[in-house]
Amino acid sequence: MSNLHPLIPAVDLFEGEMKNATLPDGTRVALYNLNGAYYVTDDTCTHENASLSDEGMIEGSNVICGWHFCGFDIASGAATASPCSEPLRTYAVTLVEGVIHVEL
Repeated sequence: MSNLHPLIPAVDLFEGEMKNATLPDGTRVALYNLNGAYYVTDDTCTHENASLSDEGMIEGSNVICGWHFCGFDIASGAATASPCSEPLRTYAVTLVEGVIHVEL
């Protein structure tokens, strides 16, 4: 059985927006709304430990780190722009009664 953890109400995450939340183990994650679909990745850039939700921006289907302009595919976590080469961890997302949950 999956272990679902609630993050925020979906109505609090507007289209084209990203926010952050913290998992029970202290991991900070970034939440995204792309065209009405919700995604969650680790919030920390794999290149220089910058917060993507605080310092980054969404460009199309990518999140761009504000420090060195690394890019990551939001859906898969794959590194899409140098100098990043390590992917972001992604989380399975489920909506439960209008609240965004991740599978832990």
